[in-house]
Amino acid sequence: MKFIAIICLLVSGSALAQCNNSSHIFDIPYPKNSSYFAGQYAAQLDALTHGTQATEGYLLLEFKVNPIYSTEESHKYNKWLAERRIDRIKSYLSDSAYSAPVITRILTASHNVDRSVSIIWCPDEFEQTLVQVVSNDD
Repeated sequence: MKFIAIICLLVSGSALAQCNNSSHIFDIPYPKNSSYFAGQYAAQLDALTHGTQATEGYLLLEFKVNPIYSTEESHKYNKWLAERRIDRIKSYLSDSAYSAPVITRILTASHNVDRSVSIIWCPDEFEQTLVQVVSNDD
C-alpha cells in the first residue's frame, strides 16, 4: 500500500509543483519562436547546480502560456514550445549531473506575455509530503 501511495504522489505533478516556501532564483528568457536560451544562462545554471545540490528540496521549472488572442492551433504550438524550452533546461541540468529532483509546471491560463522559464527552488516540501503519505499509510 505504501508503494501505491508513493506512486500516486509522484504521478500527481500538480501536487508536487505546489511550492509554498519557494525561492525564485532567476528567469531564463527566450527569443520569440525559439527554444534556445542564451549562453549567459548556462553559467547561471552551472552556479545553480553547485548551490542547490547540497540542500534537500526540488527545482521547479515554470512556464506561463498566454491563451489570450490565440487560436487552438497557436495555443498548441505555444504549449509545445513551452515544453521544448523547459526540456532544454532539464537536459542541460541532466548533462551537468544535477542531482536534485526537477519538477515542471506549465500554466496554460496565464495573462503573462513574457517568454521566460522561471527557476524556483522548493526546499524539502517533497520529502515532507512523501513522509506524511507513508506515515499516514501505517
